[in-house]
Amino acid sequence: MKLKCPYCGFEGDSAEFDYLYETTLYVVDSKIEREERERPILVVCPKCRQGFFLEDPYRKFHGE
Repeated sequence: MKLKCPYCGFEGDSAEFDYLYETTLYVVDSKIEREERERPILVVCPKCRQGFFLEDPYRKFHGE
């Protein structure tokens, strides 16, 4: 799959990009619980190192 950076215009195969998945862990009564909120994966361009989302992170709030 080809991806294009919206900042610098770099186009490359999806394997050339880095991916960052953010999550938060909570400690409740000495047990670790994951955050229930869904977070989209952040794609990082190998050329300009800017991060961007493949999908709108606010889509659920907009009702789309």
